[in-house]
Amino acid sequence: MRKLLITLALPLLAVLAVTGCEVPADEPTAVQPADSKGADPSESKAAPPVKLTAKKIAYKKAEFATGGPYSCARVVVTNQTKGNVEVNPFGFEITGVDGVKRKAEVGAAQGEFDAMTLAPGEKASGTVCAETEVAPKVVTFSEGLGETARAEVG
Repeated sequence: MRKLLITLALPLLAVLAVTGCEVPADEPTAVQPADSKGADPSESKAAPPVKLTAKKIAYKKAEFATGGPYSCARVVVTNQTKGNVEVNPFGFEITGVDGVKRKAEVGAAQGEFDAMTLAPGEKASGTVCAETEVAPKVVTFSEGLGETARAEVG
């Protein structure tokens, strides 16, 4: 039995050695600046699949919201791919000026994102809030396939 396992495992190990199976290191997602006017397009390698812009706004309580206080941003998501992108309100996070990343509180504010599909080139906007008094610094959006986009809050 042991010889059979070794006989089966050796070709597999040889294939792995030849293909150089290496786990790539996770690179952090670049943060899109709050104001991209005048940015040099040659500085970026490729356009991210989703473009985000974010601006700090005052909290406007949703009808059935509880908890708080909340720190909010108005976010615009633009699909820059040739395929559809799924936008889900649960895919957002806010990093405060204190460096702490917090999940978006769904159902807390007026004008939040609905779950939707954006066709290529389409945009959608909505409110993203986190339960904190700390001002928002960066908004992060994770799309269904694990792609993430980040934007400074202006």
